[in-house]
Amino acid sequence: MVLETPPKHGADSPDGIKRAVSAYAQSEKVKSGLIWICQIAEQVAAMEGAGRQQGVFLLETLARLVAGESELAGRVTGDGRWHEIGEKINMALVMIRSGVPQETGFHLTQAISRVTRIGGQAASTLRDKDLF
Repeated sequence: MVLETPPKHGADSPDGIKRAVSAYAQSEKVKSGLIWICQIAEQVAAMEGAGRQQGVFLLETLARLVAGESELAGRVTGDGRWHEIGEKINMALVMIRSGVPQETGFHLTQAISRVTRIGGQAASTLRDKDLF
């Protein structure tokens, strides 16, 4: 009787499955955060005075937190696409810091698209292994 040894690399390996689980979990967390940022940016853009200043501060804080999660996802999964997502969030941060939160939509939409793609690929890997 020959025992099959699990592959050491690739999506079929235990590490590949762990990366897929991590990628899926992080993608859902980051995607939710990006949607929150988009919603808050629209509301802050409609504010004036001190309320707007506080809104911009809150928006910047949330964007930095989501950027940190994106960076963590890249380190955990080893997937360079998370760096691209972080760059899109950083461009949105530039808009926020410049006082034009309404201009973040373009960059955040690109980030959401990339995150959704990563999450979909991870879910597909997990589904193929009957883990999802």
